[in-house]
Amino acid sequence: MTNKLDQVIDISISLSTKAITQQGFGTPMILGTSMKLDRRLKEYADMSAVAEDFVEGDIEYKMAEAEFSQNKTPDSVMIGKKVVLASTAVTGATNPSGNIVNLNLTDIGTKAEEGATIVVSGFSTSGYNGTFVVTDIIDDDNIRYTAAGALAATPAVGSGSVVLSETWANALQEVFDYNQNWYCAHLSSNVEADILSAAAKIESLKRFLIVRTSDEDVLDSADTGSVLYQLKALNYDRTALIWNGDTTTMFIDAAWGGRMLPTVPGSENWAWKTLVGVVADEINVDGVRTNNGNTYEIFAGRSCTGLGKVVSGEYIDIIRGADWLKARLQENIFLLLINSEKVPMEDAGGDMVENAMREIFEQGVQNGFIRKDADGKGIYTITVPDVADVPSADRLARYLSGITFAGELAGAINKIGIAGNLSV
Repeated sequence: MTNKLDQVIDISISLSTKAITQQGFGTPMILGTSMKLDRRLKEYADMSAVAEDFVEGDIEYKMAEAEFSQNKTPDSVMIGKKVVLASTAVTGATNPSGNIVNLNLTDIGTKAEEGATIVVSGFSTSGYNGTFVVTDIIDDDNIRYTAAGALAATPAVGSGSVVLSETWANALQEVFDYNQNWYCAHLSSNVEADILSAAAKIESLKRFLIVRTSDEDVLDSADTGSVLYQLKALNYDRTALIWNGDTTTMFIDAAWGGRMLPTVPGSENWAWKTLVGVVADEINVDGVRTNNGNTYEIFAGRSCTGLGKVVSGEYIDIIRGADWLKARLQENIFLLLINSEKVPMEDAGGDMVENAMREIFEQGVQNGFIRKDADGKGIYTITVPDVADVPSADRLARYLSGITFAGELAGAINKIGIAGNLSV
């Protein structure tokens, strides 16, 4: 689903950090396969609410508990459903018209979801069999799909069965289409293929993904088959991987997200944070760090996260801050458009747009995302062209083009160098 504001407020942000570089930014989303939900996504304010749908043995429960156990915690946690259902007998299949098929099942409609892949087999009428996509949930006992070709109007015969499944990428897309008010995803799985599938989709959704691994291949920076090496080679800006020796009971990815997502975007540093309920590792971290992975280790007797990077090498706070800046700019300029009788295609209209942008940049300065100069003023510039310089075709289309901005990011300190001399 396209962000509709992109159609009206066209903003492109380039991160130039190699030399230098509220819409749910604090909301995590746990995507799991327990199949306990009667919908694609549900929001929870605390663990008592989570306990209404999940039990302590469910991975979703454990990950939500890790989120809510930190010293800072999110206002809410969302849990999404990836559809996984083993082979189930079909009690009947009918063809109401053309190539539409209604499958009669036994109480799995609430577990199925539109968009899931359905594999049908066992019918003597071959047209009913194959791999399709669920197009509709009629009720708890009936789902619908579209066959490859037109079918006879008579019901299918044979002992049909169905398997429901979907990739992690497809599940993320379906959850995103259902509700976009989350920012950071975590997976119940830490399988390499699942991580790679989800990471590719997150990049296109412009959301964020934190995943965990205990795969010892990741500790070897030269191991080209490790999931971290592959993620780095793909140069993803929206996936952060953290290594931990115990990925089945501690869920360090959820704990890290729970600790950091409540912070104001751009104000934070994801390194040097202590996580509740997670045991630090004593490992050689060089291999992980070489490939832009993150660790949880002991520094001077304190357990802390290291680096705070995404797999491309950028810092997490920079990616999150840039996302915040784009979203707030779009929203503030759109508010200007809908709250004004008219924003004229005149220099005065350009000034109105510039003022709306400046409000957000000043918030960025206050948040600690945009750098201040020695006088405490934000180091950024906004350039709005004179209307006379806007191409006539754009003016006729009521498109104020050519607006640019530049700014310096405040960044954060991860390492400190001190030199001195003592003498008697």
